[in-house]
Amino acid sequence: MSFTRLMEAATRGNLEGVRANLGDLKKVDENGNTALIMAAYNGHKDCIFLLKKELGMQNSYSWTALMYAACYGKEKCVRLLLSEAGKSTMEGSGILISDELEVSFPAGITALMIAVHQNHPEIVELLLPYEQGMTDSNGHTAKWYAHNSSWEGDFTRVRELLENEGTERKPPPSPDLLDQKYVNDPSVEMESIERQHTLFNSAPDETRNGLSFLKDQLEKFREMYETSNKRVCEAEKSLTDAREEVSSLKQQLNNAIDESKRHAEMCEDLRRASDQNRALINALTTEKATLQEQLSKAIEDLKKELADQKARILALEEENARLRGESLITAVNGEDLKAIRKRLDQAGQKDSSGMTALMHAASRGQTEVVRLLRPLEARLQDGRGWTALMHAVGGGHEECVGLLLLERDLKDGEGRTAAEHAVDEKMRKVLVHQPSFPRLPDSLSGYHLTAVLGRGAFGDVYAGHGNSRNVAVKVVSLGGHDDEERELLRREAEIFPSLDHPNVIRCLGTGKDNFEDTFVLVMDLCCGDLCEEMNRRKKANSSYSDQEIWKTIREVADALTYLHEKKLVHRDLKPENIFFGQDGRCVLGDFGVAKVLEDSSWMATHAGTQSYMAPEIYRGEGYNKSVDIWAMGVVAYEMCTGDRPFESVAAILEKTPAPHLEGRPSDLATLISRMLSRDPKDRPAARDVLEEAMRHQ
Repeated sequence: MSFTRLMEAATRGNLEGVRANLGDLKKVDENGNTALIMAAYNGHKDCIFLLKKELGMQNSYSWTALMYAACYGKEKCVRLLLSEAGKSTMEGSGILISDELEVSFPAGITALMIAVHQNHPEIVELLLPYEQGMTDSNGHTAKWYAHNSSWEGDFTRVRELLENEGTERKPPPSPDLLDQKYVNDPSVEMESIERQHTLFNSAPDETRNGLSFLKDQLEKFREMYETSNKRVCEAEKSLTDAREEVSSLKQQLNNAIDESKRHAEMCEDLRRASDQNRALINALTTEKATLQEQLSKAIEDLKKELADQKARILALEEENARLRGESLITAVNGEDLKAIRKRLDQAGQKDSSGMTALMHAASRGQTEVVRLLRPLEARLQDGRGWTALMHAVGGGHEECVGLLLLERDLKDGEGRTAAEHAVDEKMRKVLVHQPSFPRLPDSLSGYHLTAVLGRGAFGDVYAGHGNSRNVAVKVVSLGGHDDEERELLRREAEIFPSLDHPNVIRCLGTGKDNFEDTFVLVMDLCCGDLCEEMNRRKKANSSYSDQEIWKTIREVADALTYLHEKKLVHRDLKPENIFFGQDGRCVLGDFGVAKVLEDSSWMATHAGTQSYMAPEIYRGEGYNKSVDIWAMGVVAYEMCTGDRPFESVAAILEKTPAPHLEGRPSDLATLISRMLSRDPKDRPAARDVLEEAMRHQ
């Protein structure tokens, strides 16, 4: 762009020229300069009002009109350009300050920093409220420039202004206030009119006929000036009132200080009372220690008496087991899982030494047996007070130790914990380390947490003990989740406690801690899940029998029939969510993404686990409870073959059916094939699956 006539008029301060060429507004020259920048550079404040539409524009160096006015000490221009405060340059630039001196500024420089560098204290005082605390690309504030300027002179006043440079900034005034300032400062137009008056005096006679008009205008502006003076007087009166109010506030502050002194005296009295209470507590602590010593002796006497009673009871139990034939303990010693499952009703019985089946399994390192018996016999102790964990430690069985950490707080008859039984340093560190357990709500104070069982996206699961039983406790921290996840957790909290079915995991209690922002679910402690069982079988190269598969289908279908008739869809059926109850039956759990079918039987939200999700979910279509049937078909197929029918989303969406089930009865293969129908209408209902499975008991 070229140098316009408007820029030329603004450079010279020619108001008539500026008015005549306002059509060139917002045009820039080859350096990006505007007419407003030219006027500010040369200190022509009269032109700024006429050029206000160019406020905020920056040239090729990112400099504004305010920056140039601040650089060259044009204070009156700065006052009119304060709406540009707060802007900074985008890149570094070299500016010619005088004929001999060029100064290089970094990116991020502000008008305040420029005024500081050039030692213009009156402009610094104007800009400080709007730009204090801003930093350039080197991290320097205006205060740094006050001590590191290359400009000569006495910077004392500037440094005083910036001594306590803050970071809170006022917003710059609106550009619309420029009109008000221009009206409230009639001297601007008066000076213009007077210059025109001088020109008319020197003009030919034929132009002097406008002099009378200009005099009238001058008289009007003088009247406006008197009005402005009146407003100034009113402002001074308001200032006086404000000073009186400040004086009143000072008196209130003095009263508050006196009150604070009285509070300090009260605090000192409380401190003395606290010291007296502390002395009383020390005396009570000494008395408590004496009582505890007496209590310990009484407990030892009771323990001896109890041990004698236990010995008599054990003898009776041993005789009873002998009369009943093969016991649970005998089955454990034979490592027969099927026999163990058949005798789970004997859980809790002990042999002549007071050992339970779980203790025998732990001492032998039988990991799967320990996993099965843990919910039933954990936290019991033999005649010596040993727990199953102590027997596992004594045998050096690390996997069993990991499963039995929920007993680590118990002590034997000699007052020793499992950690004190450990010889291996690595095992001792595992036992000595006490995890940090969350606090349970007051409504669940009858339970206490004993070990960490697992951690997931929606909460942590702990082993717990209370009401004479071992339980699983799910603790969900609500604060770390977004609104969608909080809705899933809220849904599980509403749905889960209302369910009552033999094949649905039982909820024993719920609670909420508003202070910790957590929700707690207490449920039965299960004996593992189907995923763990399938992995164990795969490692042992052991397949499921037809009857075992029918049993699983029957029990899962029974649970789904119950849920579907209550208008509930599980939506995340998979082996990890099919648990084993204490009697070996399958129970469904984890209702975090379950959905209530309301007026419509169709849903559209994307939920579930990828490998077990029905094709209609991937296609983005509406879906209903038949997605649970598809997932059950995938689980049944996986039990039959050890592999899933489809290993990718693309395979799920293809029209090719799942590979045929070789070596399985045709009625079982046909049922699984129907459950894996890609058209939801062709899949059987949960009750139909249940009835078919019942025929194969």
